Amino acid sequence: MLLKMFRTPKFWYKKNIISKLQTIPLYPFSILWTLVDEFKRYFSKTYKSKLKVVCIGNLTVGGTGKTPFSIYTFKILKRLGYNPVFLTRGYGGLKKGPVEVNISHHFQDVGDESILLSKVGTTIVSRNRSLGAKFIEKHEDKFNIIIMDDGLQNYQLKQDIKFLLVDKKLKLGNGYCLPAGPLRQPINRGVKDIDKIILTGENTKNEKDLFKSFDIPVINSNIKITSLPKIKKEKLLAFCGLANPNKFFDTLKKNGYKISFKRKFPDHYVYKKDDINNLILDANNRKLKLITTEKDYVKISENNKLIHFLPIELELSVKDKLNFERFLQEKLSV
Repeated sequence: MLLKMFRTPKFWYKKNIISKLQTIPLYPFSILWTLVDEFKRYFSKTYKSKLKVVCIGNLTVGGTGKTPFSIYTFKILKRLGYNPVFLTRGYGGLKKGPVEVNISHHFQDVGDESILLSKVGTTIVSRNRSLGAKFIEKHEDKFNIIIMDDGLQNYQLKQDIKFLLVDKKLKLGNGYCLPAGPLRQPINRGVKDIDKIILTGENTKNEKDLFKSFDIPVINSNIKITSLPKIKKEKLLAFCGLANPNKFFDTLKKNGYKISFKRKFPDHYVYKKDDINNLILDANNRKLKLITTEKDYVKISENNKLIHFLPIELELSVKDKLNFERFLQEKLSV
């Protein structure tokens, strides 16, 4: 919860002299962060579930598309004949769990990502992932695969398959751990035992070569808009509360939407009534339509009919999709 209302520092993703100087006073705290992570890893009791665990995570703070890729993996597994279930910590929610997300839950109970996941499949929220796995195992007649959303730095539950998501533009930032940089743990530790690196976000360049030194297969993914809001010809006020808001704005622009004005809120921002009223008033005064992400939209209960959201999915090329399916079948059959 430490970074819940934190705005991403720009120097994390720049390598000029000024940015490097800004990291110097924070570097001792990065060392401390690394030591704490190693302490947790060494002393954590890791539970081996009866079910296979597919972990989807990242090395950096903020969004790299973990939730969309978790949903994509869920759908692939269903198509292959498996019965997957989501397991997430419910970031930003009050409930410790284990608890199954249902329609009565509010995002403040279980977190915004959990609400999105539950629209696709059964979702269990548990801050302690081993307890969450044991909770799922009581229903192993219904489920045979656990999709662990955002768990690469969690040492409570053994993971059978590990996918590391990396944003194509931001990559791994300046290479420093928090708070001097965006990394949750050192790169060499973070890529250990990773099965595949999934590149996410918008970028026309081929970034696969940047990860050759890791000797890990790299898959390029693309953002797909599932249904276009009927405002493509309108001028827009786009807003969101994401760690990487430019990813949302870039997606809108790439798909031909006309952004006249932007509003950025902190990651996982909890919108207040006044926030929404001010956005509506501002949009009306500028004669603009409001649009946000689906992740933000689920946190807006009042006047949400005046706001549009952009529904997205991640997708792989035909070749990568076939290889991905083959890889899952081979790993899960062992």
